[in-house]
Amino acid sequence: MHAAAELARMLGLALHGVFVQEEALTDLTALPFVREFRLSTGAWQALDPRRIAEEQRQAVEQARRLLGEAATAFGISFLFDTGSDKLTAAVFQRGDIIVVAQPRLPAEQLAHATAGWLEAAHGQGASVMLVPQTLARRKGPIAAVVCGEADPALTVGAQLAVSSGEELVLLVFGTDALVAEVTAKVRAAGLPPSRVTVRRLEGVAPEHVVHQLDASTERLVVLARGACGADDAAVSSQIAAARSIPVLVVEA
Repeated sequence: MHAAAELARMLGLALHGVFVQEEALTDLTALPFVREFRLSTGAWQALDPRRIAEEQRQAVEQARRLLGEAATAFGISFLFDTGSDKLTAAVFQRGDIIVVAQPRLPAEQLAHATAGWLEAAHGQGASVMLVPQTLARRKGPIAAVVCGEADPALTVGAQLAVSSGEELVLLVFGTDALVAEVTAKVRAAGLPPSRVTVRRLEGVAPEHVVHQLDASTERLVVLARGACGADDAAVSSQIAAARSIPVLVVEA
């Protein structure tokens, strides 16, 4: 929520929280053979529909409160809704940025539900920011993967660097002419040469990006949808996991 609120402030956007309720959990309480193991008692017991409903209600209220605190801290407006997976997918529009938390454990990242949700988020036509559970840092340069003069990652990366007062690290895959073009473009956006660093990429695979970031202290990586021809979900997941920083995939 902190990362989403800060991004909204830097881009001049509102924060929209959607609590995705697990409808199958309520259905499970009606099955007599389903049990849960309670760590507090060390015993198995039947699911209590009223307790499950109350825990869901408390989770919704906690999420609403935390979202409001994050929005207030950054001085932005916010909305809060609840819904199912299908309703959540329906509210996304082009121009939105969907912020998804990356599961803490590698096994959870491969789980069908998690993998399917991430793929669905990338398939909505909106921008997607994947945020690791534990961030390596909250301050530092904005890194942008650039493959062309009109690359959306260049525009968004420069805007974020200007609004945050951070430096911009350009990871450029292309010719010397492209390097000169993108450098001139970010200077025109208001970034002086002292706040711009250019590094050449040997390729656009996640390992190429991670390799060029080895000596960096970046706080965010920005790349365009398609990542110069690569798969969105795979690229963002690998970079976010390797660097422990958010990865923003912007609309092409």
